[in-house]
Amino acid sequence: MKDSREEILRKVKLGLYGDTRHKEGGISTRDSERDFAKEAEELLRNRITITDKLLEQLIKELLNVSTEVREAQGEEELRDFIAGLVHDKGVSSFVMWESESLNSLGLKELLNREGLRQITSNDRNDIAEAGIGITGADYAIADTGTLVLLTDEDRPRSVSLLPPVHLAIVRKSDIVSNIRELFIILKHNLDAGHSIPSCMTFITGPSRTADIELNLTLGVHGPKELYVIII
Repeated sequence: MKDSREEILRKVKLGLYGDTRHKEGGISTRDSERDFAKEAEELLRNRITITDKLLEQLIKELLNVSTEVREAQGEEELRDFIAGLVHDKGVSSFVMWESESLNSLGLKELLNREGLRQITSNDRNDIAEAGIGITGADYAIADTGTLVLLTDEDRPRSVSLLPPVHLAIVRKSDIVSNIRELFIILKHNLDAGHSIPSCMTFITGPSRTADIELNLTLGVHGPKELYVIII
């Protein structure tokens, strides 16, 4: 029993820190010794030069997971698309994150002019009654077409999970290559004193469920449709 316990702990330690032995000198190396600030800075600097490539890859992967994607060259184009979307879907109500970045886009005013009622309650049953849920996305992972949402009291994850249609707004500068890059940046942000979110949600396409015969059904346990606007 003791040997089994030690083996389990060894594997956990290996998963957290990697091989703790230096290749030549037997010197212990831990994540605490890594310069995450430098790694994050290098990633951000290199990403500037490959932004268009990352954007192309992200769009391709989003389309592969049944996600509707639009590129908006500016805020006016973004608002025009959203107005057309809610009109085409015939939705009468919306729920939206309370965030500075979304509020600055004037979406509440736009949707109110379109005749939609805003649901401001944090009750999950009320949020589920909304025709569309609108969120930002803190990051988007290019190689899997995955949205990353860091949620808190003003940005509840239920907005992205309960309404039948989820609309996420992604800024081009927040696209990362893969999950490794994401966690390097997140670690750097935590070290820099950024607040810890209540939850981190990964979204790859609309909700999907398959039965025992592998017949795929969308929207059984979450949004049936996912729209992403990249601005």
